[in-house]
Amino acid sequence: MAKYVLICFGVFLLSITSLWAQDRQLTGTLRDEQGQPMPGANVVIKGTSRGTSTDAVGEFRLQIPSGGTTLTISSVGYLSKEVTVGTDQNQLNVVLAADARQLQEVTITTALGIDRNAKTLTYSAQRVEGRQLTDVRDANFTNTLNGKVAGLVVTQGAGGPGSASRVILRGNRSIQGNNSALFVVDGVPIDNSNSGQVTSDFGGFNGSDGASNINPDDIASISVLKGAAGSALYGSRAANGVVMITTKRGKSGKVDVNVNSGVAMESAALLPQFQNDYGQGNGGVASDKSNGSWGVKGATTYPNNVANFFRNAYSTNNSVGITGGSEKIQSYVSYTHNYNQGIVPKNDLTRHTLNLRLNTQISSRLTTDAKITYINQSIDNKVRVGEGGVVLNAYKVPRSVDLADYKNVADEAGNPRYWTTSSVYMNPYWTVDRIANNELRNRVLLLGSARYELTDWLSVQGRASYDRYDDANTYQYADRTLLYAQTGGTYQVANAQNIERNIDILFQGNNGLGGGLKLAYNLGGSVNDRSNIFTQTNANGLLVPNKFDLQFARTLQVFTGLVKRQLESVYGTASLSLNDYLILDVTARNDWSSTLPAPHSYFYPSVGVTAVVSDMTTLPDAISFAKIRASYAQVGNDPDPYRLAQTYSFGQGGTGGFVSRDGTKPIENLKPEITTSLEIGADVRFLNNRLGLDFTFYKTNSRNQLLTLGLAPASGFSDQFINAGNVQNTGFEMSLTAKPLAASSRLQWDLTLNAARNKNLIVALDPNIKQSFLGGSFGRLATPVVREGGSYGDLYAFRWQRDAQNRFVVDANGKPLSSKEAEYIGNFNPNFSLGLNNSFTYGNLSFGFLIDGKFGGVLASGTDANSAFDGTAAYTTANRDGGWILPAVTPTGEANTKAINAETFWTTVSGGRYSWGEFFAYDATNVRVRELTLGYTINTPGTFIKSARLSLVARNLFFLYRGNAILDIPGVDKRKLQYDPDVNLGAGNFQGIENGNLPSTRTLGLNLKLAF
Repeated sequence: MAKYVLICFGVFLLSITSLWAQDRQLTGTLRDEQGQPMPGANVVIKGTSRGTSTDAVGEFRLQIPSGGTTLTISSVGYLSKEVTVGTDQNQLNVVLAADARQLQEVTITTALGIDRNAKTLTYSAQRVEGRQLTDVRDANFTNTLNGKVAGLVVTQGAGGPGSASRVILRGNRSIQGNNSALFVVDGVPIDNSNSGQVTSDFGGFNGSDGASNINPDDIASISVLKGAAGSALYGSRAANGVVMITTKRGKSGKVDVNVNSGVAMESAALLPQFQNDYGQGNGGVASDKSNGSWGVKGATTYPNNVANFFRNAYSTNNSVGITGGSEKIQSYVSYTHNYNQGIVPKNDLTRHTLNLRLNTQISSRLTTDAKITYINQSIDNKVRVGEGGVVLNAYKVPRSVDLADYKNVADEAGNPRYWTTSSVYMNPYWTVDRIANNELRNRVLLLGSARYELTDWLSVQGRASYDRYDDANTYQYADRTLLYAQTGGTYQVANAQNIERNIDILFQGNNGLGGGLKLAYNLGGSVNDRSNIFTQTNANGLLVPNKFDLQFARTLQVFTGLVKRQLESVYGTASLSLNDYLILDVTARNDWSSTLPAPHSYFYPSVGVTAVVSDMTTLPDAISFAKIRASYAQVGNDPDPYRLAQTYSFGQGGTGGFVSRDGTKPIENLKPEITTSLEIGADVRFLNNRLGLDFTFYKTNSRNQLLTLGLAPASGFSDQFINAGNVQNTGFEMSLTAKPLAASSRLQWDLTLNAARNKNLIVALDPNIKQSFLGGSFGRLATPVVREGGSYGDLYAFRWQRDAQNRFVVDANGKPLSSKEAEYIGNFNPNFSLGLNNSFTYGNLSFGFLIDGKFGGVLASGTDANSAFDGTAAYTTANRDGGWILPAVTPTGEANTKAINAETFWTTVSGGRYSWGEFFAYDATNVRVRELTLGYTINTPGTFIKSARLSLVARNLFFLYRGNAILDIPGVDKRKLQYDPDVNLGAGNFQGIENGNLPSTRTLGLNLKLAF
């Protein structure tokens, strides 16, 4: 079907190029001062909106009037040029000169899809080009943003291809709500829900998110609006910043075809270091029934028994994009197929994306834009994290057990084959073969807009969008699977339908007021409707073992849910400019939310000012451009639905079922969460734009947090919602750009350094609440919490007990004692982030690499605790023979004189599933080579293939530095971080804990781009 649509649409593109044909066709080429072709430049007939763009080799074709005409030719970073075309001239060759005032030419897509000159912005925004996302790829494109935007931190889920990612700008704000940035595509918000995320270190399966469905091959550019001043016009959902995505569109001229194909291999790059000296057993005695590897030294071990369990995963991407049209109609159509294997056998993702876009100029005043995107995605055998997951099952294998012997997962009686007995852990091959969580998603996104120029200075735009995705999930656990299988096996079917509708209207005006004053303004309104319908059916055991069909259910049980909400808004902006060097911005928005009590209304404004100092006065020759800016803004955030009135649940039973009141007491006077932001920044360019610095300082305070307060049983409720709290984030962002080599040099080097620091403070919670969990309660290893006076994401865990002199305390037998209660061990957020991007070009050869670093933060590892308990970790070989006297004191203060061995020590501080977190917490500082590309481009203008580019690509190539354990244990060498802090249990607010996460992976591949 997709192939048929592509063929038909291609024929349509070919046919429309002849419509509205003018008297003659002009062809031309565009090059820079070094003679290099300039793709993507704009060529427009002066005084009209008719134009085209240059292709991959800098060529263009344009229908022009039969008489003489003038063209305006422009490209970002170059001086625009007007070129007169003679009456009989049909060929044009143009050279553009680099612009030392490059910043003034950069266009940023701002709120509501409005394009603005970067120099006029009163807040921080950063742009990422689409081509930066299509060489080195990931199944979730948001993971490729790490290191490319100052202040943006992406944490990916540990569930394999298609896992949800957490995208944070300028720190965490909401204690119980969502902290991820809003994603906006072509001016319209899309659903980026990531429901079903793991909320404790017990683990589970994670749901997918919405942003991962976006096809990077369709992205033209991304503008990241980091602060409230830039995102306030998007209202409630934009309190955490906005990732603005502009997708590709058609262009006039001949039909262009672009193909992007790649193949890559992904492999486990960072596995725990296991010991290979001691075999299965306990107390130095071999035992083939033991869970651990505390047996005899010199046993036959299998160093690769874990490494060989994971596979080399292969991925392919194939994308074709077709553009074409006339001056009246331009079209873009693309189809992309992605196939991604996970490193766990049978874990695969397949995605099909079909995109059609049509832009028309119906008259000189009326234009339209219509787009439809269809996505079909399937994920097979999603990986469970935490207990019962395949990773922990694999890591629990004793060192003297050959895991390959257990590929035959069941004995003749159908019982699981395992090297010992357990009530929790199983053969990992059983996990792969007999447990499945499959997800199928079908998604449709529709967008239509019409813009009419009422006058030369006033226009009106109407826009409507529709975003719907349907998820079908199946869960199956074979009979006799530990923990989860009911009699005959467990089978669940879950279906969810998510729909979002947006309708908006926007008036845009621009007037000259005289005396160098100009006023640009926008006034609009919108209605947003969101709904979710959920149904889950449980079989509660199967009458025929392992017959995974609901008709074989023992007792069908059905759960349903329906959530609806609406947001109505009016908003306006005004930008007053004096001589284009002094700009004052004012915005205001009022929302009416169905989730708030009557009158449902809340208002928030913003104000900002920019002064382009280099245009206001004469600066030293070394300064090419200088601008300072400041802004103040508020943005609201409404709560989830159904917090205002008492809710009830219906359950089966008795003769007609029963209704029960839910345990949470509603909050009738619920208020919206309000974030107030102050931002100050400067942009400076030096040495004819060869060196640039963009610096921003910010401070935000988020008040009226929605918290849960526990209630006494006598009240009849378990807890209630309250508005309280003040969460503060302060920090800075810096982006340094440089061109170290002269513009005349054949070798060019572009360098970008992004850096950011954020400091969080919980200013206040509530007189009755001094602490709130980011998970369900204290965890098995550590728990992220918020406490007054602390920071969002502080980790609390049991520590090695100290006395008043900070000396370690042991019991009468020389074994460590734990602290009386959980204590602070660190915070999961990095203190500082850095991204260094280098790009080199020499003729047609290009080379680039991205170094990404996170400094500070703490990661607590449940996997490490299990490995210590089992005696499989490499560091457990020290002190196995005993005689280990810990330099500590007894509870009464006497020096310790009792000797213990490694097994006693590690099985004391780790219970495997429940452990003292301080012993297994690590400094999460890490610096890595995040991306590397080496490519060569062949330009062959005038032939069937106009250009070809072949690239060698790599992702997560290797670590340059990893942190150490936060606790130095006397008698044990320093322990290096063996788990990737960028891979977390889930994409929710429960962060900083690793437990059975997939290992960090390295990707190597080839990418081929062809232009026809």
